[in-house]
Amino acid sequence: MPKIKFTKTIIDSLKKPEAGQVIYWDTETPGLGLVVGMRTKTFRLQLDVKDASAAKRYRTVKKTLGRYGTEITLEKAKELVAGFVDKETGQAVLGERIKIKLGEPLANAGESVLLQDLIKSYFTETKRRDGRERRESSATAYKNLIERHYAGWMLLTLKEVNCLTPDIVMEKFQQVATGGEMSARNSAVMLSAVLNYGLAKYPGTLKSNPLAILTSRHVNVMKKIEPRHECLIYDAEKKRNDFPIFYKGLETLSVIRRDLILFTLYTGMRHMESSTVEWQHIDLEHKELHIEDTKNREDLHIPLNRQAMAILKRRKAQAVEGAKYVFPGVISSNKTGYATMRSDHLRAITGLDLTIHALRRTFITTGRKLKRREDTDALTNHIDGSMAGKHYDETSIEDLRETAQMIGDTIERHILDEKAKVIELVTARAAA
Repeated sequence: MPKIKFTKTIIDSLKKPEAGQVIYWDTETPGLGLVVGMRTKTFRLQLDVKDASAAKRYRTVKKTLGRYGTEITLEKAKELVAGFVDKETGQAVLGERIKIKLGEPLANAGESVLLQDLIKSYFTETKRRDGRERRESSATAYKNLIERHYAGWMLLTLKEVNCLTPDIVMEKFQQVATGGEMSARNSAVMLSAVLNYGLAKYPGTLKSNPLAILTSRHVNVMKKIEPRHECLIYDAEKKRNDFPIFYKGLETLSVIRRDLILFTLYTGMRHMESSTVEWQHIDLEHKELHIEDTKNREDLHIPLNRQAMAILKRRKAQAVEGAKYVFPGVISSNKTGYATMRSDHLRAITGLDLTIHALRRTFITTGRKLKRREDTDALTNHIDGSMAGKHYDETSIEDLRETAQMIGDTIERHILDEKAKVIELVTARAAA
């Protein structure tokens, strides 16, 4: 882009290109440019302004001043840039350069911010509703959920996000919902929260939340939260046993992911807690697991039954030196470092109507059928909020060990249903 001293004679002599346009910059007035096109010559002001949200910490602001000759003269263009005194009122008029430096950065801030950057800022800068910091694992899980379901939107600028129409949003939501209605709902709700944060941070750019259409009372596309009941069923009278079918389906998975699913079933842990469990949380000698600050902001401290221990010993034997996660990621493109589980995959490989959370529900249901309701609640970190539970319960982890083993043994017996074809379980012969 050539630099020249702007004069009327020089500007008049500039030839118009046969195609495209050429931009000339004035050597005397910083930021003043002349865009010479095939038909017109137009004055432009272009400045770099600070913007902490931008990758380079600044962004380029462009403003058209007017067409040379028909709308504006060279002298007027320079006045608009530098400022001038109105001859009729005697009042000083701020130049466009000063206006941009003082005001317009705030109005236009966020135009170049990508949606993926806004998501990162949301989980970095905001807190939970109760004012407490989000757990890193929860923030990562939500972030990954949004990025997986809305991968094609991640590189949209907020200005482009602002242009997403209701039909585009609803079509995308329906597409995501084919992989699971509740998963689609969760990702949409979280992305909507991110965009509401964007409305507050960049009001000049993000004018509305395009995902608001999903919760409109006139649009009934988002599934309501309802109690779930799916779990592995064992009913001797009806001759139904889902457990061997479930286990047989796991044979198609990698060993690590199969162990992760079985570990979740045998402990009743929440799936993100089992996915992200680290070796530092495991005490193999005392057969215990201790995770601080779980979903309900309480520590999870439980005994490990024989089945869970067999899985952990196998994983320890195969773990690389210095491994952080008990169940490391098995795909090279995995950015989290730990293996994950998905409900749609579980349904596909087993043929059963299951979600990952159904594994936890199966553990709880098994414990309650054994008439061990209170111990089962303690094993699954359901806090007893009663007067006795808060002030008089002094039971320890050892008091839960018998129930944990009873549940593990019952689940294993269901998998090894004597009426079904016997399956050689890796946990069946493992030493305690």
